[in-house]
Amino acid sequence: MKQTFDLPPDGGTELAALLERSGVDFVREGNQFRFRFASGGCNWQTVCLCRDSLVLVYGIHPALVSDTGPALDLCNRLNSEVIRGSFFVREGRFVFRTSAQLTEHIEAQARIAAALEYNAAALSQWWTRLAAGAQSPAHNL
Repeated sequence: MKQTFDLPPDGGTELAALLERSGVDFVREGNQFRFRFASGGCNWQTVCLCRDSLVLVYGIHPALVSDTGPALDLCNRLNSEVIRGSFFVREGRFVFRTSAQLTEHIEAQARIAAALEYNAAALSQWWTRLAAGAQSPAHNL
């Protein structure tokens, strides 16, 4: 495959290559990728959207949010603790978004892997708090 080093790498191409090399079972629909992650007994869906050299990673917690107001307050508290990325509520679920901006072919897959790993670590770290926050405002400590 010929590389053009003066142009940024294509996120979809690099993400597909990384997922295939890692043995991840994924579904690709155009610039969107869907797959499942599991860590420490937690299991969630991850959706990646690729826009040219930008890869956006969305980790979606499976618990349904019962009250949006307290859930958004929890997102604000968690966002004050994360360095890269942000929590928000979308379609009744907690979502954590990270991204990878690809600038060079040589490190493109490493940047995507770092964004995926950070996303998974954040969801895993606050899994119980997110599950409790989805069900009852009293548990949002």
